Amino acid sequence: MASARIDTTTAGSRRLTPELAVTSTNGLIVVVALVVALLFPLLVDEALVGVGFVALLYAYRNFTWNIAGGFTGLLSLAHGAAFGVGAFSVAVLTWTHGYNAWLGLVAGVAAAALLGFGISLIMSRFGVVNPFFFALSTLAVTLILAGIAASWDVLGSANGLRYTGLESGFLHLQWFLDPLPFYYLTLVLLVIVTAGVAAMLRFTHFGRSLPFIREDPVMAASMGIRVVRNQAYVMALSMGLTAIAGTLLAQYIQFASYDSVLTVEIAVAMVVGTIIGGSGTLAGPIVAGIGLAALEEFLRSFEVSSTNVSSYTQIMYGVLVILLLRFGTDGVIPLWNSGLRRVFSRLGTDRGGASRSQPPPAHTDDAGVLSSRAGGV
Repeated sequence: MASARIDTTTAGSRRLTPELAVTSTNGLIVVVALVVALLFPLLVDEALVGVGFVALLYAYRNFTWNIAGGFTGLLSLAHGAAFGVGAFSVAVLTWTHGYNAWLGLVAGVAAAALLGFGISLIMSRFGVVNPFFFALSTLAVTLILAGIAASWDVLGSANGLRYTGLESGFLHLQWFLDPLPFYYLTLVLLVIVTAGVAAMLRFTHFGRSLPFIREDPVMAASMGIRVVRNQAYVMALSMGLTAIAGTLLAQYIQFASYDSVLTVEIAVAMVVGTIIGGSGTLAGPIVAGIGLAALEEFLRSFEVSSTNVSSYTQIMYGVLVILLLRFGTDGVIPLWNSGLRRVFSRLGTDRGGASRSQPPPAHTDDAGVLSSRAGGV
């Protein structure tokens, strides 16, 4: 959040400014949300725990895309390929050849990270800086890999691969459709990755350079930021983490095929979900992922077929994006923060508080990572 300010009146009393009030409110909401997430599986039946797992998985994959797309401005559609790489790595290494599932997960992360690193370097080498051309080029990567998976017997070709093993437990990353362990594993993963990225953005030279690269790569380079290197690193990080989501989903449904885990729709869902929630914010992709999963489950409650649920969900994506454009906001979370700020400003004005004497705060990004110095990055 933007930096909080405390106004000291002539009487020496300390008053909360709107910015600090917004930060405190959002912090309280985060704590409550974590408590609810921890207790949720204990209060609902198993079917809804499965919905919760899917919601957390959507939130996680949105957030991993946000690392490259939101914080760095790389409009990538190759993350659909990263998701598929994670799924097929465990399918081939574990289900087919009998290696441990955690080894399959690590192999998927490494393969997706190398893919992202290579894509970024190639785009830089050929001067692809326009975000639309970058999106089209990365879309081609997902389509190529989907075509390979659809025609290569090693990856199951059109029939896909199925898990037929009997091992279960944490050591094997398998609980045979029991959603509870998958739910808590994904929740812990989401919290760790979110906290780690927030710390990276705030406390590291690499993280503080990303907003500058997003806003103006040429200016960032003139400031001494190694734009090409940092873009390659962030694509590797983002796509590597996305692969974990693919592995978890494959282990949960015990099936992987080109049309279930390696599709353009998955990549588009990450992009649109992040934009709806708030690109470049910490909470936006998470809120949107959970909300869209809840929307899908709401549609299924009317006995809508899976195919129609997908179609209706895409329609809702479009409606939400149009509404956001209509109200001139950058997403749900920025809209929420703006509304809170107006409410607290009005309350402060009504009470003769600091808001009348305090100039409006300078804008920073959600993690407070913009600074005036970026040298040596």
